[in-house]
Amino acid sequence: MKVGFFLEKNMTTLLSFGEVLVDLLPVDNLGLTHQPIAGGAPANVAVGYAKLGSRSYFAGGISADEYGVMLTRELAEQGVDVSHLGLIPNAPTATVLVSLDACGERSFSFNRKDTADMLFSAANFDAINWSAVDIFHLCSNTFTETDIFNSSLYGLQQAYAQQKLISFDVNLRLSLWDDVSLLSRRVEQCLPYTHVLKMSRDEAEFLASDRGVAVEEYLQFCLAQGVALVLITNGAEPVHCFSKTFSFEVAVPQIKPVDTTAAGDSFVAGFLWQLGQCFEHENAQEYHTLIDVLSDQLSVQQAVKFAIKCGAMTCSVKGAFPALPSLAQVLAVIE
Repeated sequence: MKVGFFLEKNMTTLLSFGEVLVDLLPVDNLGLTHQPIAGGAPANVAVGYAKLGSRSYFAGGISADEYGVMLTRELAEQGVDVSHLGLIPNAPTATVLVSLDACGERSFSFNRKDTADMLFSAANFDAINWSAVDIFHLCSNTFTETDIFNSSLYGLQQAYAQQKLISFDVNLRLSLWDDVSLLSRRVEQCLPYTHVLKMSRDEAEFLASDRGVAVEEYLQFCLAQGVALVLITNGAEPVHCFSKTFSFEVAVPQIKPVDTTAAGDSFVAGFLWQLGQCFEHENAQEYHTLIDVLSDQLSVQQAVKFAIKCGAMTCSVKGAFPALPSLAQVLAVIE
């Protein structure tokens, strides 16, 4: 075992909810030919967590079309339990046309009108056995329409009532919103039920500006709403971490990214996975629940460092699912 990380078998279970879709990724520099690759931010988190060796569920609407069949197969082949997928027979699969610049940074063009991922309902959440889940993760891309937002909020409230650790990656995609004025309000409705809030620096600035405050004041607002821990990523800049009792930053390795498509999702998966490691390693001595680990600065720092390694490795490979590292791959680069 490497000093600074607990790397034993992790029994902590994740349920990630939201969209699973097809990324149409350019196969050459001209960007005229595209390869369909399974993706979607919360699906990436589910796969990233499974590839690290732990039990991972994914919940979301899935189409019966050819892409839907492909996505179900891809999730299962990556080790994700797909028993909580909600089959939406007459709806198509969402697709995203991805463009990459010279630095590997992405831009997106979404086809997400009345697609299966938007039609997951509260009734689907009622079928979930919450006793088998330790962590519930979601993003804001299921907030763009009223019905799917209400379903998302219902699932979030159900998980919170069951005392699960709640992870919320804001993951803003402004082009998905017909009415951007609803965005901040819907994000903030989720804060009282959130334990771990992850944002990019740009996302934090957007939300702070919408509230008319500085970023630092907005972070304090989030903590005041009940968020236990805020993680701010900023590309090649250090990751910043804030709670009511501590704050710190961790540098990220300087790399030349090939594709940043799932880097943030890999970061989230790695953070949650390592947090579970810390809980299981110290459980008998210190922690009553996984949520308690968030109050321990050393454990959080270990989880952030592990998450950064996962995210950096993901940047070195094109695509989403294929780029998410296995535990063996991460261990090979831990010093």
